[in-house]
Amino acid sequence: MPERTYADRAHSAARWSAIAIGFSVPIATALDNVLLLLVLLFWLLGGNYRRKLAQIKENPVAMAALLLFSLLIVGGFYGYGDGNDALNYLGKYVDILFIALFIALFQEQQARNRAITAFMVAMGATLFLSYVIKTGIFPQGGLLQGLPSDPFVFKLHITQNLFMAFFAYALAVNARHAETSRQRITFGLASGLAAYNVLFMVQGRSGYLALAALFVYFCFDWLRWKGLAIALATGLVIVAASYAAHSGLQQRMNLVATEIAAWQPGQGSETSPSAVRMDYYTNSLAIIRDHPVFGVGTGGFEKAYAEKIHNTAMAPSNNPHNQYLLIAAQLGVVGLTVLLCLFLLEWSMARLLPLPRDRALARGALLTIAVGSLFNSLLLDHSEGLFFAWISGVLFAGLPRRKGGDNSKVLAMDR
Repeated sequence: MPERTYADRAHSAARWSAIAIGFSVPIATALDNVLLLLVLLFWLLGGNYRRKLAQIKENPVAMAALLLFSLLIVGGFYGYGDGNDALNYLGKYVDILFIALFIALFQEQQARNRAITAFMVAMGATLFLSYVIKTGIFPQGGLLQGLPSDPFVFKLHITQNLFMAFFAYALAVNARHAETSRQRITFGLASGLAAYNVLFMVQGRSGYLALAALFVYFCFDWLRWKGLAIALATGLVIVAASYAAHSGLQQRMNLVATEIAAWQPGQGSETSPSAVRMDYYTNSLAIIRDHPVFGVGTGGFEKAYAEKIHNTAMAPSNNPHNQYLLIAAQLGVVGLTVLLCLFLLEWSMARLLPLPRDRALARGALLTIAVGSLFNSLLLDHSEGLFFAWISGVLFAGLPRRKGGDNSKVLAMDR
């Protein structure tokens, strides 16, 4: 086989594997891992390293992601943890490294479109099956995990609600940019069904907040300040009506308020999730206060946290359920600054993407992760961390090359 043909086929296989991750990430963790391995294997076998490295080097998002992962590697060599602890955390953060690989694979718009379609199809199937579970006609267990009272499908409710919030937003974006009235109505109705699934069917409070942020941004992006006023007014009406009419939502919100009001610092509570989270936050802030610049190391959080709660009734933890606190505890203000710079860079660079749809999706995906990271260590979680890496690679591969770069040199391997 000629070397050129072999390289073409390997690169094409890597890209198709990366496209398939869009379908697998809302559905199957095991398949994600297989596809990631295939992406890495075929990416390496595809050769053309000079071109790939040039594409990565010229992409600010790729370089920021590599800087963050490099800091995490350095953090594995100091602090409270040992080598096994560091490797454990690095294994969870490795998706950040794949941002650069994905960027080198998705240089063509057609490939980016296929990847987004794969994710939308998977989420469409998830939405349909969630409504099916809600009917109660399927027995509990098997492939479909949820219950009629909490109809999550392939992933647990927190993950599904975050993905579904972004899916509702993506459908609304498609409706806004649709070419025909029929498409606009279809996408709009589907967006409404997805939003209803988030708010009234699946129990995931992070999804509520992500959906609210996405709704406000969508209205602002569309109608600017008038849209913001409409969004805030509409949001207040929806929240008030939902709280009054939906007993389940009332119970969940009242429970949170009650748990937080009853929380006592340092007392510990295994029966109050909100109190446990408050313990996570206060103890993590204490760790950051004691190690403000470089943190306790990539593998050091769990042991540093155990030291903080020694001789108390508080529960141990390997993460504070807040990505910003976790990075700050592990890598100090240096690491937190790099993470925030990555997020801010994506927000800023999104304006340069070639398609209005991609610009909106890039900022919507970032909002989903940024808001969700306030209450979860999303980059540490497999599905959410991989989604962030994948969607970042897919969309920001579309950034224009520097003057003198030649996109036409990218191999055409969609055949």
